[in-house]
Amino acid sequence: MATADTIILLLHPITAVAIIAWMWWQYGWKRKTREMKGTERQKELERHEKVGERILQAAIISVMIAFTARWYTGLGLLPGSLHGFTGPIGIILLWVMARWGRKSRKDKLQKTKHGRAADLLIALMIFHSFLGFLYIFDVVGAP
Repeated sequence: MATADTIILLLHPITAVAIIAWMWWQYGWKRKTREMKGTERQKELERHEKVGERILQAAIISVMIAFTARWYTGLGLLPGSLHGFTGPIGIILLWVMARWGRKSRKDKLQKTKHGRAADLLIALMIFHSFLGFLYIFDVVGAP
C-alpha cells in the first residue's frame, strides 16, 4: 500500500482517538455536576450541551472521513468488518443521546435516558475502538 493511501486511511483513527478522549472528558460531567450549584452549574450545563453537539458533529465528520478514505483507496464504500458496520450505528446512538440531553432540562425521564445512554455509549465506544484497533492491522497490512 502506498504511503499516501496509508496516511489517508489513518486519518479516521487519528480523529477518532481525539473524539474518544473528548467524549471521555464529557462523560466526566456526571461526577462534576454533583459538586456544582447555582449559576456555576448553569454555565457548566450550557457548556456541556454545546460540547455534546460539537462531539456529535466531529463524530459524523470522522465517519465521513472513514468512508471517504475507503472509497479513495479503492476498498469500496461498504464496510468490510464489524468495526465498519458499528460506526454508523454508533453515530445514530450518539445522535439519539444528544437529543435526549437537549430535552433533559424539561423532562426528568429524558435526563435519566440521557445518562443511561451515555453509560451504554461509553461501553460501546470502547468495544468499537478495540475492533478498530484490530482492524488497522488488517487494512494497513493488506497488500
